[in-house]
Amino acid sequence: MGKSFKNTRLGFVARGKAVAGLSLMALSLPLSVVSLTAFTPAGAHAQIFDDEDDKEIPGQQPTDNTVWDAKKLQKLDRNVRKLERAVSRVENKKGAPPILIEPDPEVVALQATVDNMSRKQDEQTGTITTLIGQIEELQHQNQQLIQQLTNQNARMDTLVKRADLADAHIKDIDAQLAPPPPPPASTGNAEGDFEQAFNLMSSGQTDDAGRAFEAFTTAWPQATQLPEAWFRLGQIRAMKSDPSGAVAAYATSLKGWPKTSWAPEATVKLAQSLSDSNRPTDACSALTQFDKVYAKSATSETRSQAKTLKDKNRCGAV
Repeated sequence: MGKSFKNTRLGFVARGKAVAGLSLMALSLPLSVVSLTAFTPAGAHAQIFDDEDDKEIPGQQPTDNTVWDAKKLQKLDRNVRKLERAVSRVENKKGAPPILIEPDPEVVALQATVDNMSRKQDEQTGTITTLIGQIEELQHQNQQLIQQLTNQNARMDTLVKRADLADAHIKDIDAQLAPPPPPPASTGNAEGDFEQAFNLMSSGQTDDAGRAFEAFTTAWPQATQLPEAWFRLGQIRAMKSDPSGAVAAYATSLKGWPKTSWAPEATVKLAQSLSDSNRPTDACSALTQFDKVYAKSATSETRSQAKTLKDKNRCGAV
C-alpha cells in the first residue's frame, strides 16, 4: 500500500512539473493572457474555470490509508486540469469566453494624451498646408501686380514723352503764329536810330537789329544812312539763311553804285547771295560790275572772295 501511494504521488509530481512547464508557456503569451489572473474579474474567472472542473472523478479512490493526503492530491489534480483547460481554451480560442482585463489607468491616460496630441498635430498640419497655399496664391498675385505696375510705368513714360513732344510742337506753332515783336523805340532822329540798330547788330542781337534797320528804312527814306541801312539788313538776312531777302537788300543798297567804303563788299556779297539762290548768270554780272567799279579800291580779302565766286559760277574773263 505504501508503495502504491508512493507511485501515485510520483505521478502527481510528474504532472505538476508538466503543469509548471505549461505555466511558463502561459507566461510567454501576450499581456492579455499573462494578466489572466491579475486583471480578469471574478466573473471572467468563473467563465474560464467552471464548476465542472471542481467535480471529483467518479470511482477515484484514495491511494493511501490517510484520507487527508488523498484528498489533497485529488484537489491538486483538479487544479492542474483547470489550468490545462484554461490554457487550451485561450490558445485554441474555440468557444472560449472573452477575457476581461482591467486596463491600466496610467496607460489609458497616456493613450488619451497621445491621441489628443496626434489630433492637434493633424489639425496643425492641415492649417499649415492651408497657409502655404494662401502664401503661394498671394505671391502669384503679387507678381501679377508687379508686372502690371511695370507695364503702367512704361506706358506712363511713353505718354510723358509724347506730351513733351506735343508741348514743344505747340510752342513752335505759337512762335510761328505770334506777331514779331515791335522794333526798338525811335530816338527821334535818323542818326540816332541808325546808331541804335548798328549797336544791336554789333552786340549779336540780330533779330532786334533787323527789325531796327527795317524800321529805319521806313521811317527815314531820305536819310544819308539809308543805303548802308539796306546793306546791313542784307548782311543780317544772309546770316539768317535768307538769300532772296539778302539779294533784295544788297541790290537796293547798290543803286547808283555808290562810292562808299562798304560798296565793294556789298557787291561781292550780292554775287554770293545770287549764287546761293541758284542764279549763276546774275552772280557773274555782279562780279563783272565789281571788276569795273570796285576791284581797285577793294581789299585783298574781298578780291579773293570775288575770284572764288567766279570759279564756282564759271564766269568768263572780262
